[in-house]
Amino acid sequence: MGSERQEGVLLIPGLPDEVAMDCLARVPYRFHCGLRSVCRGWRDLLGSPLFYSQRRKTGKGEALVCLVQALRAGPRRRGRKKNAARAPPCYGLSIYNSTLGEWHRLSFPPASGLAVPLFAQCAAVQASGKIVLMGGWDPTSFDSVSDVYVIDLVTGRGRRGAPMTPARSFFACAVVGPLVYVAGGHDNQKNALRTAAVYDTAADEWRPLPPMADERDECQGVALAGEFWVVSGYGTDSQGRFDPAVECYDPAAGRWRKEEGLWTAGDGLGGAVVPPRSSCFVLEKLCHLYCNEDRREMREYEETERKWKVVGETPATLRSIPCVRRSPAAADC
Repeated sequence: MGSERQEGVLLIPGLPDEVAMDCLARVPYRFHCGLRSVCRGWRDLLGSPLFYSQRRKTGKGEALVCLVQALRAGPRRRGRKKNAARAPPCYGLSIYNSTLGEWHRLSFPPASGLAVPLFAQCAAVQASGKIVLMGGWDPTSFDSVSDVYVIDLVTGRGRRGAPMTPARSFFACAVVGPLVYVAGGHDNQKNALRTAAVYDTAADEWRPLPPMADERDECQGVALAGEFWVVSGYGTDSQGRFDPAVECYDPAAGRWRKEEGLWTAGDGLGGAVVPPRSSCFVLEKLCHLYCNEDRREMREYEETERKWKVVGETPATLRSIPCVRRSPAAADC
């Protein structure tokens, strides 16, 4: 419950610590920032993975979905010309609490130096309650950036992390265990990449991984069965022609394997494996969600049979899925 807590000091006077932790674990997530400021013992407890494990055990855990969204520009100033240069677009981190059906946005003061890049990728490290924002474009120059920001979901505060090398955007990312894996995307010259790396938020360190077999720009990343899957993408010389294969990195073995033909011509994708208004994600299996005018369905991939199965239909009111397309991060708090 926090190694720094003083011996003999109870979390709540008059109650055994086990009972006190059970009481605190039932407090809704939105009040956790205030709980941390009560005393050092509570601060240490709320910074411990054991606390959030207890919340899930008691059924009080809350499911959060985090995504990068554009912030609305302020009202036009009176007298300003319509063709005057506009300020660069700004982006923020929005959080949806699906347990309570509530939205809120994390705002970062200018002094913090945190500026969410355009098309930044977002990954949730559940073991530590952290959100990692990585890469994307500079909103002014549109160059790929190497920026990394680590956001504490409890305090809402962020810090700069060790930068990615190289700078990349439109890459695949996913969390396997406590580590964040990235691969593919493109660099500042719009060259598709086959390089990959892994980030340790606790140590604030990047470690290079063996490169993939192929370049993969605009690929998508998922964590499945303890592996990092990089789905589809295209090479520098085949822009827009998505590859129907997936490359899977096994952290235990330290190597990649390639699965050919994850999509086939019979899937009706017209050569675009991950077309607009379509995205991949993982529930218990690899899923593919369509939101096109002529096709609205969700499919699951049966790995043993190596084929897709339609399991549901997307609602007609769902016109696009930018939240999935822009790599949301899911966390339990």
